[in-house]
Formats: sequence, C-alpha cells, structure tokens
Amino acid sequence: MRRSKVEIIADIIRSTNGVGATKTQIVYRANLNFKLATKYLEHLLESGYIQEAERNGRKVFVSTEKGQAFLRKFFEIARDLDAFL
Repeated sequence: MRRSKVEIIADIIRSTNGVGATKTQIVYRANLNFKLATKYLEHLLESGYIQEAERNGRKVFVSTEKGQAFLRKFFEIARDLDAFL
C-alpha cells in the first residue's frame, strides 16, 4: 500500500525527532529517496513546518511549532480513524 502525501509529510516531520536530522537521516527514517526528500523538504521549509539549523557544523532540519502542531493533529485523526475502522 502506498503512503499518501500527508503520511510522507508526517514521517518527515517525525524523523526530525525534535532535535533535528540531516537529510540522510530523514531519507532513511522516512524511507524516501534523495530526490523525493529534497522536494518535500523544500515545500516544508517554505510552508514553515520545518527549519534549518546547524548542529556540530552540519546542516540539520528541525520541526517548528507549526510542524509539531501538524503531527499532533495528524495522530489525533489517525487514532480516531483507527477506532472507527
């Protein structure tokens, strides 16, 4: 079964793990290829769901409050649907 775009976005935001993740870590954690990850990361940056930061001299992506709010809503809806289905 294929994941929806919303599920991919949730996986990317979740993969930042609150402390940040490199693009390589996101690719592996969210099970994406680099081309697709780049496309989604650009969109999430522009939309304010994640932001770039520096950790130990490396660029990492960190979820913003807007991104965390998205995850909370996503999991709330998923939980409600699981109870229904």
